[in-house]
Parts: sequence; C-alpha cells; structure tokens
Amino acid sequence: MVAAGQWGEPLTWTALAEMGCFGIAVAEAAGGFGGGAIEIGLMLRTLGRFLAIEPVVTAVVAGTLLSAASDAEDHIAALIEGEKRYAACFGLSDVDGRISGQVRNLSGAWGADHILAATDAGLFLIDAGVVVMTPVPLLDDTVGADFMLDAVPAVQLATGPDWSWHRNLAVARNVMARGWQAWGAMEGAVAATSEYMRTRQQFGRALGTFQTVQHRVAEMIVAAKEAESAALLGALVLEAAGPGPEAQRALAAMTARVAAAAAIVAETAVQLHGGMGVSDELDIAARFRHLQAYRLLADAEFRPTEQYIAHALDFQRHRHSALLIEG
Repeated sequence: MVAAGQWGEPLTWTALAEMGCFGIAVAEAAGGFGGGAIEIGLMLRTLGRFLAIEPVVTAVVAGTLLSAASDAEDHIAALIEGEKRYAACFGLSDVDGRISGQVRNLSGAWGADHILAATDAGLFLIDAGVVVMTPVPLLDDTVGADFMLDAVPAVQLATGPDWSWHRNLAVARNVMARGWQAWGAMEGAVAATSEYMRTRQQFGRALGTFQTVQHRVAEMIVAAKEAESAALLGALVLEAAGPGPEAQRALAAMTARVAAAAAIVAETAVQLHGGMGVSDELDIAARFRHLQAYRLLADAEFRPTEQYIAHALDFQRHRHSALLIEG
C-alpha cells in the first residue's frame, strides 16, 4: 500500500468502521460508543503494533469535536459508518463564518470529505472539495496535506457553552492517542527483534545467545515498559481529571518519556538487525520510521519538556521542594 501510494484504501477504511474504530471517541449521547481515554488508547496501541497507516487518530479527534455539536447527527453517523472522512485542525481564525490560516502536514486531510476547523468561536465545517491541497508523504508512511485557507466559507455547527472543554479534550486525546500508538509500535519492534535474535545464526549459534545482544534486547524491553507506564499515567489522569492543567502536565510527561523510549527501541532494533534493519524485507525498517516520526513530532509540535516546565511553574510546587529551597 505504501509503495503504491494507496493511502485511504476504501476496503481497509470500511473494515475499521465495522470494528467500531471511528465511533469509540463519540459520546453515547451523540450516538457513539462513549469510549474514554483507556479505550481509545488500547485501540491505538493495537493499531500501532500492527503498523496501521490509516489516520484513525484523526477520526478520534473528529469524533470528539463532533460530539460537542447538537446538529451534527448526520455527520457523526457518516463518520462512524466510514461513509465520510473528517480531518480536524486547530489554530485557524474565523471572521463572519469564513476561515483563514495555513495548515501543514495535516494527517488525514488528503482524501477527507470535510475539514473541521476548531476555533475559539466554535466548530466550523469546510467542504474539502473547495480546498486546494498538496499531498505530503510523511516519515511514518502515512500522508498529510498542506493547504492555505483564505476566507473560505464554512458552516458553523451548534456548540454549547462547554465548547472550550470539548476542544481541549480533542487536543488532549490527540496527544494521548499518538503516544499509545507509538507504544504499540515499540511492542511490535521488541517482539520482532527478539524473534530475529532467536532465529538468526551467526558464528554457528543464534545471535540471542550472546550476552551483549541479550543486554541490548533487555534495554529495549525496559524502554518499552517505561513507555507503557507513561502512557497509562497520561490516559488515567486525562480520564480522571479531564482536559485541564493536571492532564496537560501528565500528557507532557507521557510524551517526553514515550519519545525517549521510541528513540532507544527504534535505534537498537535496527542495529541488532544489521543490514536487514534498513531494508523493506522486514517490517523493522517501517517501525523505525514510525517511531522516529513520533519522536520528531513530539519535539517539534508537542514540545513536552517546555510544557511540563510551564505547568510546574504555574502550580508553584517547586516552592515546596526542600531540595530547591536549599539550593
């Protein structure tokens, strides 16, 4: 599919819809399955483990946003059933129902039927057919899109006074879901590398019998376990506290830890596979790309370290640290 550039293959999208992947983030009151952070995370972890390249995270964000609109029943039904595709973006401006702004590398936008613009004023629906997009192949074998909106007409959906909460929830779920997906890709990389070390022969014995190799695999396992703990923490805090400062801080910590673990797992997996690790004969090269793409996304867009420090300073908890006071 990647070699042929067949992103958004209809049969795959329909199969994902039949499994309920697009309705899990939609509130039950809006006709969805009402899944929370853990349910969404478990789904993305599985998709990550099997290197799914379909933009399911984009559908999760879209479902969260559409749940906030009282007049989006038809759109929610189309999303859940896989009949239409929606890509959400933030940071755009709106003036009298016209949307403006530049969007780069938007996952799920290429081939989407509608663009959801989540602004301060509310949720706007844009017909993707009127938007001139440029497809952008991304490092993780998916495809994004670049486009410019200049006072593009849009339909504003009816959101209530809690719109800001729903928008923040969509942003938080995007961060959380991508972390879980990376964790799943790590688990797959660890399993594939362990199996390769058991079966690949060198100097008349399996590579996995060498102590140095065993230590490197152990480092991968520890890194993946650290990612697991961080992903669970982020999801549990988001589920319990909602998309507020506590969740933002937990998700920043999760992203930093998962990104660091992704680098360890990806680089070690390729090194232990040798030349086969950079070929397309095995899926380890694809896992390397997926994990490195997540690490770069975390550094460039999520900026977890900066966010964590900012939240720590806002909470002023450093003033209660005996160690920092002494310093």
